[in-house]
Amino acid sequence: SKLQWSTAISMMFFAWLFAAFWSVMPLLGWGEYDYEPLRTCCTLDYSKGDRNYITFLFALSIFNFMIPGFIMTTAYQSIHQKFKKSGHYTFNTGLPLKTLVICWGPYCLLCFYAAVENVMFISPKYRMIPAVIAKTVPTVDAFVYALGNENYRGGIWQFLTGQKIEKAEVDNKTK
Repeated sequence: SKLQWSTAISMMFFAWLFAAFWSVMPLLGWGEYDYEPLRTCCTLDYSKGDRNYITFLFALSIFNFMIPGFIMTTAYQSIHQKFKKSGHYTFNTGLPLKTLVICWGPYCLLCFYAAVENVMFISPKYRMIPAVIAKTVPTVDAFVYALGNENYRGGIWQFLTGQKIEKAEVDNKTK
């Protein structure tokens, strides 16, 4: 079944409210923001080890990393099964979950480690790496979706070279 506009708008509204909730909580006292180690922008304050910070961190990780990962896994497995039945693969269904784990995994691990141990002994430059990787997610996702879908690949190829890929050529390249 196709996605209805009302459902899409409701999902978008929920996503914005969800993001706003987790962004505002440190401003209201649950968790805390501070400058990143290199003072370029703000992030969660890793130096806090109190109960307030730990509860926020675990809730944030569960609701923003683990549950979305589970939903992505089940949704993309379902999509993969449909592709398998139809015999027509148009998208690598494992890529979005891998992107989530690779890009957000180091940041999540650093936050979990900060909840149980002091991270200040780690160089500020090294503490910045997970945050920088996590911030690349929108760009990486755009490439994953654009290059992972044969229709988009053909359009990108046509845009860059002016040559249209025939359907038979696309089928041969994916096999």
